[in-house]
Amino acid sequence: ADIMFFSSHKLGGPMGVGALAFRDESLHLEAPALRGGGQEFGRRAGTENVAGIAGFAAALTAATADLAGEASRLADLRDALERQVLKVAPDARFYGSRAPRAPNASAFSLPGLAPRTMLMALDLENVALSAGSACSSGKMTESHVLAAMGAAEREALRASFGWSSTQDDVEQFGKVLARVVDRMRSRHFAA
Repeated sequence: ADIMFFSSHKLGGPMGVGALAFRDESLHLEAPALRGGGQEFGRRAGTENVAGIAGFAAALTAATADLAGEASRLADLRDALERQVLKVAPDARFYGSRAPRAPNASAFSLPGLAPRTMLMALDLENVALSAGSACSSGKMTESHVLAAMGAAEREALRASFGWSSTQDDVEQFGKVLARVVDRMRSRHFAA
C-alpha cells in the first residue's frame, strides 16, 4: 500500500486518534485534511492531541509486543468459537477454514436459517456479528471474496476478535447462539 491509515481505538488506545503513513515522502494527499496552519508538513491544521498521541503510542507498543503470541491467542478463540457453532449447528459451513487465514475472524453460515434475522436476534442478545466480509461491513451486497469461496449471496455471518476478546466471550456466544437458533427453528425462521 502507498498510504495506510491507523485508528488508535482498534488497538485499545484512545478514540479520535489515528496515524497516516506514507510509503514514500513524495506521496501526498490531494488536499489537506483540515485547512489552516502548516502542521504535519501541510497535511493538516490544528494543535496535535499530545495526550492522545502518547496513548496511541502506548497502545501500539503493547499491541506489537508479542504479535505471534497474540495471533495464537486469537486463533485459539476463533477455533473455540467454531466448535461452539458446530455444537449448535452441526451442518454449519465455515469459509476459508482449510486455507491460511487471519487468526481474528471466522466467516460461516447456518444452513436453513435466515442470516438477517439471525443477526437481528443476536443483536437483541448483545452479540454483534456482521454479514459478509469486513470490507463490505454495513452493506447488504454480496462479498466477492465470500462468493469465490462458495458462499451464496448474503448467507455468511462473520465473527471477529480483538485485543479485549476472551474465552468467556466465546462461551457466552455459544450459549446465546444456542438460544437464538432454537428460537428461530421453533418459529420456522428459515432462509
